[in-house]
Amino acid sequence: MSTPSASAGAPPQLPLGQAAIVTLGVIVVIAGFVALGAWLHVTPLYAGFLLLWAWSALHQLSMRALPGALIGALTGAGMSFLLQTGAATGNTALVIAALLLMVGAVFLVVAGRATLVCNQSTMLFITVLNAPVIQKGEDFRQVIVAITLGALWFGVVAWVISRIVPAPSTAAAAS
Repeated sequence: MSTPSASAGAPPQLPLGQAAIVTLGVIVVIAGFVALGAWLHVTPLYAGFLLLWAWSALHQLSMRALPGALIGALTGAGMSFLLQTGAATGNTALVIAALLLMVGAVFLVVAGRATLVCNQSTMLFITVLNAPVIQKGEDFRQVIVAITLGALWFGVVAWVISRIVPAPSTAAAAS
């Protein structure tokens, strides 16, 4: 009989000291991203953090999954931009085109096709970036910059960490 913490879906428990070190590292990485964004005058940093969430939660920071997460995020942001532009300018044809693209993206995700472009990251960005409060006045050029900056920053950090910290052994991961 297994305990809830030992179930297959539960994250591994770290000793408290290791958890504190990892937490400190996460704070430093996040602070670095915020400082970089401030220095570059990129304001919608939430878009970079959203990419980090999609990449880390859905793909455990796999470097192989980063391109798909990034392309999906940019695809979702692009479709959301089209919808916002169409709505803001009263261009009904553009709104309909954007909605058709979104329905097509949902179909492709459900069908498991074109996964580099239409994936969970695409759906996450379509969902978040189409919230009315964001649609009202977001500068999607800045969103694209924030997504790209997040991919670069968090990708480089994850790559460097993967070179410094040894991967867990399969025996340790199985226990």
